[in-house]
Amino acid sequence: MSPVRVLALSLLVLLSGCSGCDREEAPKPPPVVEVDAGAVVPLARLEGLSGDVRLERAGKVVPAVEGPLLAGDAVETGDQGSAVVRFPGGRTVEVSREGRFALGSDSTGVVMKVERGIVLSRVPAGGGSVAGSKVTLNILTPFGLTRVGPEPSEVKVAVAEDSARVEVKLGAIELVSKDGRTLRAAEGDAVDLTRERAEVVPAAPRIVELAPIAVTVRATSGDAEVKAKNTGRWRKVRREGEVLASGDGVRTKGGEAVLSLKDNGSLLTLSPGAEAVLEGAGQEGATDEARVNLLQGLLAVQLAAGRTSRVVLPELTLEGGGAAKLEIRRTGAGMLVTAHAGDVTLRRGDTRQALRAGERATVGSDGNAKVDPLEEAAVAVGPGNGTEVFHRGLAEVALTWEGEGDTVVEAAQDAAFTRRVLWGRVHRSSVNVSALARGTLYWRVRKEDGAQVAAGSVHFAPESPTSALARVRNVVPEGPEKTTIFYQDKPPAVTFTYGSEPQASTYRVAVYKSGSLTTPVAQRTVAETRAALEAGALGEGSYLWSVTPLSQAGAALKGGRMNKLELVYDNSVVGLVVDSPRQGGAAAEKVRASGVAPVDARLSINGRAVPLDGKHRFDTWVAPMGMPPLLVFKMTRPGAPDVLTVRTLKPRGP
Repeated sequence: MSPVRVLALSLLVLLSGCSGCDREEAPKPPPVVEVDAGAVVPLARLEGLSGDVRLERAGKVVPAVEGPLLAGDAVETGDQGSAVVRFPGGRTVEVSREGRFALGSDSTGVVMKVERGIVLSRVPAGGGSVAGSKVTLNILTPFGLTRVGPEPSEVKVAVAEDSARVEVKLGAIELVSKDGRTLRAAEGDAVDLTRERAEVVPAAPRIVELAPIAVTVRATSGDAEVKAKNTGRWRKVRREGEVLASGDGVRTKGGEAVLSLKDNGSLLTLSPGAEAVLEGAGQEGATDEARVNLLQGLLAVQLAAGRTSRVVLPELTLEGGGAAKLEIRRTGAGMLVTAHAGDVTLRRGDTRQALRAGERATVGSDGNAKVDPLEEAAVAVGPGNGTEVFHRGLAEVALTWEGEGDTVVEAAQDAAFTRRVLWGRVHRSSVNVSALARGTLYWRVRKEDGAQVAAGSVHFAPESPTSALARVRNVVPEGPEKTTIFYQDKPPAVTFTYGSEPQASTYRVAVYKSGSLTTPVAQRTVAETRAALEAGALGEGSYLWSVTPLSQAGAALKGGRMNKLELVYDNSVVGLVVDSPRQGGAAAEKVRASGVAPVDARLSINGRAVPLDGKHRFDTWVAPMGMPPLLVFKMTRPGAPDVLTVRTLKPRGP
């Protein structure tokens, strides 16, 4: 560095010798300081070198030696290399092997750009300040910026090719993710980073001894068996359910068994063919814990809302801070943990890893977990009531809706949402849910403030044989558009649906022939928002129908609006008929799909529109999707819910 030259200029004021003449001395100008343009102030000092360490300065790479580090310098360590960077004020950063960083600065402090490797930042008590000023170290990675203040701290930053992890061992940090979000992490927390997201993994909660609570098991379908500890005899679970003791085993055969924790909303469901041993359960305040050894098969877990819950298995522990729907499957190589709704933390010893809704973790026998996004189910259902899904053995469907941002999803087997099968927060506009073998699934999506985003219901059933199609009940919704029903053989059964009236006790539905409104041809008074007429009650022709809400005394609360209905005889099918492929048939790169659809229907197969000929037949080749391979026939008709017919094929190969 060039020497600093200081030039001092003085102005002397000469006084005349004339007596009586008072003159003031002119003020002295300040000294003029010239600083050499080549002067550079060091940002840190490189020391503690070990193994292969290289310094890059002004485009030249040389073996590193202990000395000052300047803005723009880069340091790289080899396979066995390491180094220490010491900053003014006592802060140090340890750089491990195969690392690389560059130094710079901005208005907030020093910037250390870490491209790869592991760095450990330490601020001792009283360190991190220079001449009374507080200095912030900004550790910049490809996935976010970590700010470490002057307070005592210890922060580890590990940068890999596609992710980074920041662990706060002492103190606290502030982190800015790639999408501009600011996160804060305290002692014991960690932050997992990728280019798409940043997630704080909170410190493990303090493990306390929980008061034991009872766990009840009951079979919801098929057979479930229980085996007492230290015995070799299995017996059927009592029909009314029974309390399990610690060490009892449970297994299922062709059905499901539900384990419920006393005074708690958490449920554990063993799928068909699964086996587990209950090792205990406990509760303390708003914290609960279930200890289970899953020996084989699938265990579905619904964690309660508003509670801190733990599911402890021999290999790992799942921790949640609210409602969450998880699935744990035992595999030959370890375990698969799927988070459908709700965010949880996987804990294995001192290692904690975030698992967000819509992600799946593959846990190996060595305890290491790989987290991947969860694919949307091949069969998707949108909002709206009455969607029908005909299938035999379909595992799951995707509930989908429009919009972005976090929402809370609920799915239940009753319209009052008391028999929930899924509940929790999701981060995308879909969620996978198990398909029912038979029955109706109700679902709704709301924002955090309770505002509803979407809702719907899906009816599941095995596919009906062609000979039974004439018995399909047609649904006629209330509304300004005319509903047309095409039929063959004989007029079908008809169900009228309409909105509810808060003050109504019953509803009177009247059906008239068009042009004759004096006497109804059919009339029903019911308490529900749907009224059914048996097959043949209405013949071919045009009709008007109305619904009038009635008070408890039988008085009309308001006049009924007239709706249009037309029954038309047509020599065609009344439902979708799929001739090929057969259920369970062999899959191929493309398979033949043929059949016939009703005259007013539109058809798509695996999302691709399929044209119908003049007799409403279709015959085409389609590539199966998903695993196992599926063909999803989606039929839409004016004024009627969507109908999905799913054919599951046998995968190719061994």
